[in-house]
Amino acid sequence: MSFARRVLFVCTGNVCRSAMAEQLLRRLAAVRGLGLETRSCGTAAESYFEVPPVVSRLLASRGVPPFAHTARLVTRESLRWADLVLAMTAAHVEHLVEKYPEFGDKVRLLREQAGFGEQDVADPMGRPDEAFAACLSSIEESIEALIRNGFMPPAPEMR
Repeated sequence: MSFARRVLFVCTGNVCRSAMAEQLLRRLAAVRGLGLETRSCGTAAESYFEVPPVVSRLLASRGVPPFAHTARLVTRESLRWADLVLAMTAAHVEHLVEKYPEFGDKVRLLREQAGFGEQDVADPMGRPDEAFAACLSSIEESIEALIRNGFMPPAPEMR
């Protein structure tokens, strides 16, 4: 896989983890002139799901401007659009590969692709604000590593 120009993030409801990753990467790409597009969706998203206010506050602290977001369900079309699909958990990867095997070659676990091993990004929904902050820190660390490595897994000696 060459350098990813279109990155799709996937979580469950598409209002927290994948939405944070989308907005954060969009901001970093704009600031650093990376020339890429990013989107997000969820494996069980419904359009009436809303982004929790804590997500907007945390992203604002990272320089992300206010944004409108509608939760979207993952579709064959969204997977076709992407060069790289980054899922938040191994269960998301399994779901995507099982339901859409033709796209399995571009589906990766976010933390693993970033060089942190087979780690899930924990879902903070229903938990205290500190869980959301920890989630965003994990996503931010992963995205920074992905940018450094051109969105490819790091060489074994870099892990």
